[in-house]
Amino acid sequence: MTTKPFSIELSDEAEVDFDKSYEFYFEDSPKVADIYFKQINLGFENIRQNPKSFPIAHKHVRKYVVKKFPFVIYYRIVDAII
Repeated sequence: MTTKPFSIELSDEAEVDFDKSYEFYFEDSPKVADIYFKQINLGFENIRQNPKSFPIAHKHVRKYVVKKFPFVIYYRIVDAII
């Protein structure tokens, strides 16, 4: 039996938050902003690959703590969509 892979959908608020955070780091250092971008994408990939492996923060909401940055990705799993 093959399982359908998970997909990730960002809310509008999450996209705005990410954009603002990226701009904040970019103003200080484009290199740091690039590292931040890569860490966020790594987080999304880790979540997509194994979404149930990260702790529950509240009810059905899970959290992924981004390495090297004070940033947390909160998410819910609904069918095959994160």
